[in-house]
Amino acid sequence: MKLFYAAIVVLLFAAQASACGFRLSDGKLLSCGMTRIEVLSLAGEPVTKDVETLGVDIGEPVKGTTVETWSYRLKADIGGEYLVSLTLRGGKVTAINSIQLNRI
Repeated sequence: MKLFYAAIVVLLFAAQASACGFRLSDGKLLSCGMTRIEVLSLAGEPVTKDVETLGVDIGEPVKGTTVETWSYRLKADIGGEYLVSLTLRGGKVTAINSIQLNRI
């Protein structure tokens, strides 16, 4: 029974890991865990960059968490053009969302 539960946990983590990626038209993969430099070398400069600093004001100077959102217009390996949004925390990609453009 423990082996069954272990297999379920591994499958859940594998599903989460595979859900965080976008394959470019040249076959290269943008994925969670990549650094800024890795993303720039594969996808180039984003169309837009948004930077937010999240924190709680407790009356003392406290360093907040910086969250960046990089937006791209990219072609995928399966065809079509997509709006792709990458969320970066601590200099690494933590989420990737994409929406296909001009879908008939």
